[in-house]
Amino acid sequence: MPHLPFHILYSDIGGVLGTNGWDAALRRKVAARFHLDLEEIEPRHHLMFDSYERGYMSFEDYLRRVFFGRPRDFTIEDVRDFTYDQSVPWPENIGFFQRVKTANRLKLALISNEGRGITEHRIQKFGLRELADFMVISHCVALRKPDREIWGLALRLAQAKPEESIYVDDREMFVQAAEELGFRAVHHVSLESTKDRFRSIGLEVD
Repeated sequence: MPHLPFHILYSDIGGVLGTNGWDAALRRKVAARFHLDLEEIEPRHHLMFDSYERGYMSFEDYLRRVFFGRPRDFTIEDVRDFTYDQSVPWPENIGFFQRVKTANRLKLALISNEGRGITEHRIQKFGLRELADFMVISHCVALRKPDREIWGLALRLAQAKPEESIYVDDREMFVQAAEELGFRAVHHVSLESTKDRFRSIGLEVD
């Protein structure tokens, strides 16, 4: 295999390796499951979400403030467990990233906006300890994409330069932010499109 200019592959978690941990679609599911009014929930969510993803509160505290502003006939644990159950790994995608890592002799790290509780559950459920060499999760470092410093921290941890690093994300805005920093950035739309993009930059994907 010819020498490649890349040292490390970085990837998002939700939308690339599995479903998102907590997003608008999942809040709609929670609202439907527990017969809640989204117009009541969403303003409270927007007030609390940045603090939650930066690690300043637990998932239970976030749920308490967002969903339990008044008495309910269900518990915080009910909402938490339902939410956790909605996280679904995509084994084909996870296996692909493992093969690319091995075949191209790359380090692999994860950069993700996720809060406490959800992260730990998903890392175990998706088997991410076995996949990643290290992780930069927003609640652990008090930084969130698109903060430029979260990518800077990931580079310093790997002792890598942007131009020798690949970054994969399903959110185009984050892909653009990584590109501006000098990463070879890949917008993940589907597994096949990411395979094609990897081939085009010289990675072995099969």
